[in-house]
Amino acid sequence: MATCEHCGTAFSSTDPEEKYCCKGCEFVAGMIEESGFDRFYDLKGGLATAPVRSRPFENHDFSWLEPRVAEAESRSADGSASLDCALEGISCVGCVWLVEKLFDKHPGAIRAAAHPATGRLHLEWQAGRCDLGAFCEELTQFGYVAAPAAAGTTDVERRRLVARLGLCGAFALNAMGFTLPHYLGMPDDFEFAGLFRIIAFISATLSMLVGGSYFIDRAWRALKARSLHIDLPIALGLVLAYAGSIAGWALEIEGLRYFDFVATFVFLMLGGRYLQTSAVEKNRRRLQRASPLPGSVTVDGEPAPLESLAPGLKFSIEPGQAVPVASTVREAEAEVSLEWINGEAEPVLTGPGRQLPAGAILLSRRPLELEAHEAWADSLLSRLTADSAGERGSPVLQRVLRIYLVAVLFIGVGGLIGWLIAGEPAIGLQAMISVFVVSCPCALGVAIPLADELAASRAGRHGAFVRSATLWSRLRAVKHVIFDKTGTLTLERPVLIDRHAVEALDDEAALALARLTAGSLHPVGRTLLEALGSRGQKLLATHGRTEIHDHPGQGVSFTSRPATAAGDPPEARWTLGRAGWAGDEADGSTTLCLDGARVASFRFRDELRPGARETLDQLRRRKLQLHILSGDTPEKVAALASQLDIPGNQARGGLDPDQKAAEVRKIDHGDTLYLGDGANDSLAFDAASVTGTPVVDRSLLESKSDFYTLGSGLDFLPILFRAADSRAAGTRAAFIFALIYNLAVVTICLTGRMNPLLAAVLMPLSSIISVLIVARAGSFSKD
Repeated sequence: MATCEHCGTAFSSTDPEEKYCCKGCEFVAGMIEESGFDRFYDLKGGLATAPVRSRPFENHDFSWLEPRVAEAESRSADGSASLDCALEGISCVGCVWLVEKLFDKHPGAIRAAAHPATGRLHLEWQAGRCDLGAFCEELTQFGYVAAPAAAGTTDVERRRLVARLGLCGAFALNAMGFTLPHYLGMPDDFEFAGLFRIIAFISATLSMLVGGSYFIDRAWRALKARSLHIDLPIALGLVLAYAGSIAGWALEIEGLRYFDFVATFVFLMLGGRYLQTSAVEKNRRRLQRASPLPGSVTVDGEPAPLESLAPGLKFSIEPGQAVPVASTVREAEAEVSLEWINGEAEPVLTGPGRQLPAGAILLSRRPLELEAHEAWADSLLSRLTADSAGERGSPVLQRVLRIYLVAVLFIGVGGLIGWLIAGEPAIGLQAMISVFVVSCPCALGVAIPLADELAASRAGRHGAFVRSATLWSRLRAVKHVIFDKTGTLTLERPVLIDRHAVEALDDEAALALARLTAGSLHPVGRTLLEALGSRGQKLLATHGRTEIHDHPGQGVSFTSRPATAAGDPPEARWTLGRAGWAGDEADGSTTLCLDGARVASFRFRDELRPGARETLDQLRRRKLQLHILSGDTPEKVAALASQLDIPGNQARGGLDPDQKAAEVRKIDHGDTLYLGDGANDSLAFDAASVTGTPVVDRSLLESKSDFYTLGSGLDFLPILFRAADSRAAGTRAAFIFALIYNLAVVTICLTGRMNPLLAAVLMPLSSIISVLIVARAGSFSKD
């Protein structure tokens, strides 16, 4: 296993001299070195970040930027303007420094502030004097992509959680500060004793209103959905502790005043919840790429929403976009990809009068005119892209919570009844309330989020990024791993067999190849552009692009008129396409030709993801059953299954989306992991227990997956399972400690000896011990 010298991600190397996990990382590393920004790696400090992949080589749409800049500058009162946008690729302090340095170079720049935690970039500049478009283009050369900042629900909720945490921290300090004198012996007749109690009461009340309401609301919504959630025992403990404290204050029962406990408990639980959600939300914001599914189509030159599509409506889509509904091509030939539908990566030629299924992706460089056959609501793509039911819960946690709640209620009420029989109702009430208070899952509420964070960090070092907080417990139950074929077990694009064919090109031919492939959506074109690497990007920056002509089903071309002393020579015509199309000999290769004479030829092959065989062998050693479900032809699927030693009866090809989902439902008993990358995997995602996707050129599923990966290999899979094992070991040890702790403190409670001071000491102490237990389990885990 090698480690990428740029991003630090572990990857399966096919060459001992290979330094980078992808061409994107290699290109960006060269840009950093040439620009003199080597301090980036010092600031990065060995932190593993997401691979760059193909970001520097892609065409990025910044049409959204100009109107936002104009709006920002129109509001300028002092000659300066500001703008907030999303930024894909930012992940560490080195990224922050690099982005700021790049912005400082541009005339008119004032300040750039990048925030890895939120994936946001704040820019300030002198109005009318700074070219933000050029800055955004430059950012892509370093692996960062700016996008419009949309304040989604998750952003609002995260900010609210941070605000709650800050306020409740202040309330907890107040409550403890004004309760501590009483614990230190302040007499009840001290003139400010009553005021101190009032302040502690107000602090606890504000904590309940600001922070306690967060858990109470979530617990209530879970109960209405007939589900048990970890927030339920937290909410129950808070409500009973607060109510008991008011009763103790009113009845002057000292042992029931838990105001400081309430405020501190709310703060600790909010802190644990923030830790648990921050890493997940960061991974959800990490990707800012646009989906091939258009938000609208063009009708009579104007944008129209997808919901307006109806049979007979004439519309057009742009290059790189998916056909939203089954349609007929109205005019012009074009190449499309059906990979989303049937898993076949090979482009397909279509033309006037031919039908296209929903989900076909336009690869040609010109818009495509279509006529709809159906409404958007009836489209297969509408079903495939619909949101699934939501976050999946853990059945194990549901059972544990049910047992826990019944036990706590039984013990607490039993203690009250016992003391009532003994004729001590006050002690009985104190015993019951103290049982409910000290048995709150405070230690686990802090330890489990830490375990989640350690596991997610471990997965992230290997290029897998967790999007669901409940992934780990479900992953432990997996017995079947189901793979899609194209783009999942195999690489999403064909691999160039002889890289020397590109490296041997002279500068004129390399420039021609760069121009012919720049902005291409064809998988062969994208592979060749990446193979050119920094050389191609530099040639394009120096000499510029030119108009490219599409020849669907054949290739692409452009003409140039080189300047010579002889005057005006004939036009030179460069072509890239199928051998034999431009006048050279047909031999099954892809050729670069000048005026019909072959300059270079390139051959490609489909290839397994690096380390696929080794990864599948590791999964077999875990006694996992492996399956392939694909829309690709049964013959290709059978050949791949044989190559990977997967039984023939566990590999099926030629499946449509509904058939894939049906096969998953047959296999699944709460124990399936499905890995897929296309729209045709979406319904199977909804049927599986755990889902993951490799983020490829035309990804769709990362928004509904439990995790996604940015690396080129599959070696992250065993790491995920081992991380789940380590997390389970840590949480199991913390749970055993919590069980012993609860037995001890409940015994103290039932004897009537528990008091607020002892509870205030035991609660943070148990949390600290639980955190240390989980941290120790995480430190012993090996990748």
